[in-house]
Amino acid sequence: MKTVCIMGGGLGGLMTGALLAKEGYRVTVLEKNRIIGGGLQSFRRGEYLFDTGMHIFGGMGTDGQIRRICRHLGIEERVRTAPIHIVVSGKEGTFPEPFVEKMRALTDEEPLYNLRPSDEEYKMPDMSLTAKEMAEPFHNASILYPTLLYGAREDSPALLHALIGCAHQRGIYSFKGGSLHFAELLAEVIENAGGEVRRGEAVTGIEVDGRQVSAVLTEKGRYSADYYINDMPIGRLLELMPEGAFTPAFRNRISEVPYTMSAMTLFLGLKPRSMRYDGAAHFVTKEGCDPWNMDECEEERWPQGMFAIMSEDENNRGFAKTITAICPMKYDYVERWEDSQTGRRPEEYYRWKEKMTEQEIEMMCEKMGVQRETIVYQESGSPLTIRDYYGTPRGALYGIHRSSSNPLQSSLSPKTRLANLYLTGQDVNFHGMVGVSLTAIMTAETIVGRNTIVNKINDTIWKQ
Repeated sequence: MKTVCIMGGGLGGLMTGALLAKEGYRVTVLEKNRIIGGGLQSFRRGEYLFDTGMHIFGGMGTDGQIRRICRHLGIEERVRTAPIHIVVSGKEGTFPEPFVEKMRALTDEEPLYNLRPSDEEYKMPDMSLTAKEMAEPFHNASILYPTLLYGAREDSPALLHALIGCAHQRGIYSFKGGSLHFAELLAEVIENAGGEVRRGEAVTGIEVDGRQVSAVLTEKGRYSADYYINDMPIGRLLELMPEGAFTPAFRNRISEVPYTMSAMTLFLGLKPRSMRYDGAAHFVTKEGCDPWNMDECEEERWPQGMFAIMSEDENNRGFAKTITAICPMKYDYVERWEDSQTGRRPEEYYRWKEKMTEQEIEMMCEKMGVQRETIVYQESGSPLTIRDYYGTPRGALYGIHRSSSNPLQSSLSPKTRLANLYLTGQDVNFHGMVGVSLTAIMTAETIVGRNTIVNKINDTIWKQ
């Protein structure tokens, strides 16, 4: 049996591992945190359950990409999701049909996005058209909400906006009962096939022999395999690799690659039966907000934009139990404390965070009608929190920034110059539930053969 060692247990690592386990490979996943899942992590604070990320996603509709992959893996019926709808500045968020047609024209050209077999090796799509150029003729606020879901800039490709928008057109969902259960289902697929998911075991070194990886090191052991897959941020991988494993040109390119914006996340617990649950993801912005630079403002004017989602109280149906909100934020705000670690930051940082949390709550009360007296628990995480838990440079929320003006700089292939080392995760291809899951197929098929998994996913549909 061929063996695979995966460095990082986020969605990319777990999904790639589950797909390869389904193909008969023995997979070992090494995850630095004690809780697996990356953006799929959930945590409890007393009676309140919060998700750290992945708040809304597409791909779980009848013919959605995530649903079809889960069906292939045998976990479809166990994934717990709740359908939601989009509210933009208090109004139902819908795309005008001409805009939908523009998005479909872009996404229809992508075989992997549509889970179609491809006759040729994956090649980078055309990203010359920017999202701003595609959106500007419509003068419609609703079409701009995806900008909050990929950290839009003026040079962000229209394709990225279209991939998210079209996935949402097929149905938008949130996880029910916490997103961590999805990560655990993927881990179960790996373990049931004879593999293992090792939690709290950070990679500390990588040994290279010639043009191949020979072992991965942790504080607890040494792992050898036939294939190695990286799900860590690409910069972290290079830090662990011997100097000569990659060319200076590649290292320089990665050191200069731009990353997406960071954010501040707010977690609120609500008084029982104090606020109606509306099953919506709310997208709100301040007057005059620039949707292409939502984090570019002075601290006193922050936040400029927000998306927030409620969870329903299972003991009081129709009422909300929690609210989680994310507001784009510059890493520059916290750069002065970047040498500190979670739980050991200076008092000045906590005073600053309290002030910014208050500003975030003020916006929520003003734009969403939340009443302060309904809030009985609150906690927040800054860009430093994202940096330390996810390991992303400067707390980047969505990994590497994709640019229409320089697409080659931010384009990474699953293959590397080392024969048995591959890449997966949000730094490759695109981010998010759909993007990372499709990248997992791309990475796995680089090992098992083109169209092998896509064809099996389609065969599963015809057998239903």
